[in-house]
Amino acid sequence: MNDILGEEYKGDSMFVAECRRLQSIYRYEIGEEIRPYTDRYGNVHYYGNYISNGENPKEGCWKNFLTEHAFNYAKDRVEHKKKYETIEGDRLFNNLLSSQPMAFNLFCPLRQMRKESPETATKVIKVALPGYPIHIVTEVELEFIPENHMELTGDKSAMDAIIRFEDEHGKGGFIAIETKYSENLGTNVAYDRDDNGKKIPRAKSIEAVKELQCFKLEEERLIIEGKKGLTQIYRNFLLSETYGHKEGLLSYSIILAPQKHRKTDDEFKSLHNELRDEYKDKIKNIYLEEFVNNIVSVCPEAYKSVFERFYDRYLNFDKLKNFD
Repeated sequence: MNDILGEEYKGDSMFVAECRRLQSIYRYEIGEEIRPYTDRYGNVHYYGNYISNGENPKEGCWKNFLTEHAFNYAKDRVEHKKKYETIEGDRLFNNLLSSQPMAFNLFCPLRQMRKESPETATKVIKVALPGYPIHIVTEVELEFIPENHMELTGDKSAMDAIIRFEDEHGKGGFIAIETKYSENLGTNVAYDRDDNGKKIPRAKSIEAVKELQCFKLEEERLIIEGKKGLTQIYRNFLLSETYGHKEGLLSYSIILAPQKHRKTDDEFKSLHNELRDEYKDKIKNIYLEEFVNNIVSVCPEAYKSVFERFYDRYLNFDKLKNFD
């Protein structure tokens, strides 16, 4: 076992192994020891992306978080977690590889920027996400699940981040964002069970498919008949569109992942190709590198170093050459 990188996980793809090593380097840089990980068979491993007591930062270092604001917001969300929310404290504070704290590290600075100056945050976000009808950004939230989610699609998949805005006519809208780092988009299918315990398509999701009419006719038929399951990317898109439809809001969806995350490209294409033409511009796949670099190019100096540190921690794979 490498004292810095820790133990290799044999199930990692080459890309995931690189991400794990990069986060292990970050753990070493902030002076944290590896937390032992016990698998379901009782075997103890030392994977370099796990730390202990991340909820107790040390002076000048917030462990899994790049800013004090991100740490404080994460702690507040865990302490005031709603019954239907899926935020999990250990994953948030102690798993350096998880995309959940990564989303906090990426969007909490924008959240803080908006509180200080909506105009500045709007300028930065419009450069980072060109082509959207954003006149003014009104809110940046994380781990958002609509309170009426069971009435919408029956699914409580969280939007990792949501950027709310008003267009030039004062109409409200939002961009729902799914962030991925090393994880793939989930392949688990949403379903209900009939009186005999048999899996059947989730009724609320099917209602949403029929109401929105966002899929091509053949794909819609397969979904309704239960011959095509709704995996995570489909459920996320349906929840976003149904929420926007019910609330009378402009709605868009984005997937943010590293350029090396090829499976995200494949998942995005599978959904995009099945949408009706009028829905195709409703969802985009954007590389995380592009998004961060766009922010760095225009954000205030006070924030530039934060996003540069974000890039170095999560996306600077060249650092791995020094540990070969």
